[in-house]
Order: sequence, then C-alpha cells, then structure tokens
Amino acid sequence: MANQKNTGIKYQPGYPLISGANRMAEGYNFGVEAQEQDEVSLLLYRKHAKQPSVEISLTEEYRTGRIYAILLKDFDAKDYEYNFRINGKIQTDPCAYRIMGREHFGAPMSDDEHKVRCGFLSAVPYDWEDDVKPGISCEDMILYKLHVRGYTKQAKIETRKKGTFSGLAEMIPYWKELGINAVELMPSYEFMELPPVQKQNAMIAPRMGNLINYWGYTQGFYFTPKSSYCATKDPQTEFCDMVKAMHKAGIACIMEMYFPNEVNPLTALRALQFWKRFYHVDGFHLLGDGVPLDMILRDGVLAGTMIMADGMDAGALYHGKIPAKKSFGEYNQGFLQDMRRFLKSDEEMVQSVQYRIRRNPDSHAVINYITCQDGFTLNDLVSYNYKHNEANGEDNGDGSNYNFSWNCGVEGPCRKVIVRQTRERQMRNAFALMLFSQGVPMIYGGDEIANSQDGNNNAYCQDNPVGWIDWKGLKKNEGLLSFVKKAIAFRKEHPILHMKKEMKETDYLAKGFPDISFHGERAWFCNYENTSRLLGVMYCGAYTEKADGTADDFLYVGYNFHWENRKIALPNLPAGMDWKKVMDTGDLSGDGFCDHPSESCKKSIEIGPRTIVVLMGGQEVEADAPVASLQNDHKA
Repeated sequence: MANQKNTGIKYQPGYPLISGANRMAEGYNFGVEAQEQDEVSLLLYRKHAKQPSVEISLTEEYRTGRIYAILLKDFDAKDYEYNFRINGKIQTDPCAYRIMGREHFGAPMSDDEHKVRCGFLSAVPYDWEDDVKPGISCEDMILYKLHVRGYTKQAKIETRKKGTFSGLAEMIPYWKELGINAVELMPSYEFMELPPVQKQNAMIAPRMGNLINYWGYTQGFYFTPKSSYCATKDPQTEFCDMVKAMHKAGIACIMEMYFPNEVNPLTALRALQFWKRFYHVDGFHLLGDGVPLDMILRDGVLAGTMIMADGMDAGALYHGKIPAKKSFGEYNQGFLQDMRRFLKSDEEMVQSVQYRIRRNPDSHAVINYITCQDGFTLNDLVSYNYKHNEANGEDNGDGSNYNFSWNCGVEGPCRKVIVRQTRERQMRNAFALMLFSQGVPMIYGGDEIANSQDGNNNAYCQDNPVGWIDWKGLKKNEGLLSFVKKAIAFRKEHPILHMKKEMKETDYLAKGFPDISFHGERAWFCNYENTSRLLGVMYCGAYTEKADGTADDFLYVGYNFHWENRKIALPNLPAGMDWKKVMDTGDLSGDGFCDHPSESCKKSIEIGPRTIVVLMGGQEVEADAPVASLQNDHKA
C-alpha cells in the first residue's frame, strides 16, 4: 500500500454532490459512493506505472451519507490515472470519464487488478468550431439503428478504422445518399464484454459457445465512450469528431443507454445531461428496468432533447396540454407485430394495420420498426420460419420463438428464382409499410442491403461475420437498395405521409375529401372480415404543403397481401384528374418506381399478389392516348 503521507499533494474534504473526477477552480474533486461502514481510499497512479504511487484513505471526515469525496488542491491530472480501493478490492469509478486498459474488444480480463484504470477529461476544451445540432423534428426523422463495431468491421474502409467511431464517420456519405437524417448507436459507452474470470468446476462441463457480450446491454461506465470502438488513443476527441461530422451532414446522433435496476437513478440522469452537453448528442433511446423515465422527462437540462423509450403516461407528464414540439418517442412494438403478421398474410389484420398506418399522437412520436437487433434481420424474416441460434451455444434455447416470420416456401438460403423474387418483394413491402405510415420509421442498419444473420434471432454474442454487416450486399442487392432510397425520397417529397399531428379522417378544412381515408375492394368501404388482406389508403395532399409551398398531391397506397391478384376500386378524383401508378413493389426489374408515370386509370386497378402499389393524382390522359394495362405480371 502506498503511503498517504509525504505525497506532496494537498487535499481536503470534497464536494459530495459531484461524482467522478472533476476539475474545479481549486483542483480536482473525486467522489464515489460506498456503504457507510466501508473502508475507502483513493489510488493515484503515475502513467505507465504498474502500482499506485499514492493512496489516500477517505476517513469519516470525507463521507457525506454514502458519498466519499476528496478535493486534491492544485492537482495536475495530466500525468495521473486513478482507481478506488473499497474494502481491500480495487474498484473502477462508475462515473469515470475515461477507462484505460480495455482498448481491445473481447480481451480476457487481466489477473492484474491495477491494469484497468480511470482517466480524466482533457484539460483542453474540444474545438466544436461552428457545430449546430440538426434539430430534426419527429415528423421529418428517418432513423437508422446500428452497432458501432459490427457495422463497419467488413466495410471497405481503412483497416484501422473498421469497427470504430472513425469508421462510422466514413459512412456519412452513404447515409446521406440513402436519405438517413438520424443515426441511433447501440451501447457505445464503456462496458465489459466478458464477465470476471471464475474457476471452473472440473466435474461440470463449461458452457458452450461464445460468452462475449457483443451488444453491450449490461451495466456500464456511462460517462465515457468505449475505448475499443476507437481507431485512436483518444476516445473523447474521436467521438466528438464523429458527432461534429454527422452534424455538418445534417444527421442527428442518438445514443442507446441501458440502465438495469442496480443503477442509481441520479447517475442515469447525470449521464444523459453529460452526453448532451459535453458530446453534443441529440437524443437517447432508454432501455432497462432502472430507467428513471419520469425524472428524465421532467428534467430542465434535457428539455427538448429527443427521448425514446417503450412508453409513458403523456397525460400525466403534460397535464393534458399538447407540447409545442414532440420530444418523446414511443418505441412501437405493436407496429412490429401487426405489420409482420400482415406481411405474412395472417387473417384478421386489416383493422390493426389501418390503426398502425394512421397512428401519430399529438403529444409524442411513435417509432415504427419491423426489425431491430433483438430478432431476425429483414432478410431472415422472409427466409426463416424458425430461429437458428445453435451458434450461441445454448442448444437453440435462447431467443424468441414468436417471430411472425414466413420463409416464402423454403427454410434458409434458396436458389429458386420464384422464392428469391418473393423474398425481395416481401422486403420491399416491409420498407413500404414503414415509410408510408405516419410516425418515425426506424431502419435496422444492413436491412437495406438484405443483410443476414443465418437465421440467428439473438446474435448478442456473435462478434464475428454472423453479427457483422456483410457489405457485399451493396452489389448483390442493389435493386433493393435502390428501392429503399427511392421510397425514403418519396416520403420526404410528400409531407402528407408524415404529418406533424394525427390525421382526423374527416374533411375538417372543407377540401372536398378527408385528410386520410380507408378503402377496400369497393371505394369508401373498408372490408374488415377476417379473410380480407386488402387495404387502400387515400391521402388528400391539400391538407399540407410541399417544400415549394404548393399543395401536396393526392396519393393512394394499395396493399394486397392475398396470394393472388386482387382488383380494387379507386375513389374518384376532382374533375380533370385521374390516378397514375408511381410505385409497384412487384416490379423487380428495377427500383419499382416510375419517374414519369403515364399509365392512368379512373375506376380501378388490379394489384398483384403480396404487392403494394402507390398511385398519384395527376392530369387526366387525353381520350385518344393509349393507356397500358395496369395489371401486374408477376412470376412469383
């Protein structure tokens, strides 16, 4: 034990309200929580030294409740690192701003208790230049979720940047081209990928499989970027560089934070405040049983920050008033289940899908998604009826058994053209269901290029090609990628598809049509029978304006999830207008969009099996002009 006398460091009781190691006017304040009867001391290490050079015992005079705090006066931290010793055991500060000794992802825990240490924030402020947060409103957001490491491990970028924050910055041009304006990062604060080493009982066979915590949903060090996600030795600067580059491109950065019950609610709140102010993060997706959601949503520092979670009591939070700007997003598990069931042609889904398409509460946003890390990728959703998690080493017992998936006739990879075509059409349908519904669409990174996890619906431990994005899909699935780009652009071009407030299904502005209306085989009549798998949705664009100030168009989205053609009657348009088809998910010869539509009709359209079409109201075609057939010719 290092002697706390003759250290040359002056110290006194610190400020217990400030956790972690923070630079103050008088020096550095250290604060840590422990039990009242614990023996606590502060360890200071010279950089590169194997043992602490100073140990200062935090006696009763340094304790306030369960917080032990000490102020080192005129302390120069640049040559030091630190830990705490509590009841004889070395403890890393849970509120540290940097963790050293965990620079290699998945590296085994060292037997040296002094190897992992805490560091300090740089004394030189980061130069944010003229950084301005994008301020993306909920109704305009296109959200894209990814795993920092797995997203670029197989990308064509500089080797040292693969799997890092710097690697993500390299992907910004791709996101811009795709149409993404908000990126959500799975846990990218410091966490331990492997549990502490425990001695194995020789009589018990060790658990099979890879035990690495690849996703990061565990209690972590919530104030520091993950060092193994860095291409450099400076996590603070690298993360700031990434956020600044994203903001320059008009892309918001959303952090996913997991708080189990063991986390102090005040620590969770302070962590979010810190990431917002210090790292300029734009919002948070909160998970775990320890999320103090009510406290977070009422916090003044976080006011206006986008907060996403499973749900909240909007009435209690806003006292019946409607907020001027939506700053809470409800992650919508119901959308996932209903749309997956509609996609696979389950019975009695029309009314549920109608509700999901229209749902857009005035008080908060809904985050609509069909896939995320927890479950099948989109490609696997249309390729597997059953989970295939054998690689996880749990005898395929982990992961959900209820996936609402359909393999299109063959389990797993298939060379049959008819099966491959059906699967691509179903993936295009899934994107259309998300992008042409009100609310915020969330795309799981890699789905746009048909990334697969070989049927693994719980790849929490797969730090390998199973859990990484296969960027060969850029070439192999360029048709799907092109469709997604066009569908995102189409949504952006038509604000009637992403209104600020919930649509009313009435003609409240006396435009001659409701803002949104639902139809079946007959116009103005929606068939809710359990055998119906057909739905038509008409939008009256006069209820909003495009970017150029003109009224938006009439749009009609026809959904046919029968396995055969269906003829659907169309609502009449104002005089001099008729319907023109602008998108067809069944047309796999290109991107599915017609840039200059000429086909038109007034009365009806025949939609192919398991197909979504989009029609736009346009000028009526002259009587003697040839009109091509609107019937889809499907091979699958």
